[in-house]
Amino acid sequence: MAKGADVRARVRKHYVFDRLSLEQSAKLADVSYSTAKRWRDAAATEGDDWERMRTASSLSGGDVEQLSQQILTEMLIQFNATLDLIKADAEMPALQRVELLSSLMDNIHKSMAAMKKFLPEANALSIGMAVVRGLVEFVQDRYPQHGAAMVEILEPFGDVLPKILASVK
Repeated sequence: MAKGADVRARVRKHYVFDRLSLEQSAKLADVSYSTAKRWRDAAATEGDDWERMRTASSLSGGDVEQLSQQILTEMLIQFNATLDLIKADAEMPALQRVELLSSLMDNIHKSMAAMKKFLPEANALSIGMAVVRGLVEFVQDRYPQHGAAMVEILEPFGDVLPKILASVK
């Protein structure tokens, strides 16, 4: 079944402006990753480069440390935006909530690993995010019946996470 322009616009908004991964953007718009990727690639050939729009502001000026700080800030914004979207959708199944959180943790972990050499605090943050991601995956694999409880715990934890991350030296 063909998806409308409004669904495509929603995927683009989540990806470009909410700075979610393409996978997360597709899930939130209820389309497959391959469809979202095809839309992104087609838009690029038509002059609407989602990647360029997404990174243009991040790369404008500043030194490496400033850019690293900006990337870290963007990751926290992405984390909070995803939590807000999850909280707002009362109909979203617990398994989908846990999958979105796990995917977000994976993206944050990968970003932190890439930033390690540019920002000294990134190593500690990367380890912390890996632990949280590992916990989500552990619960998914071994205790799937507790997925809803995991979401219930992680949602309010998202409100204190920025304070914890800011205190890491």
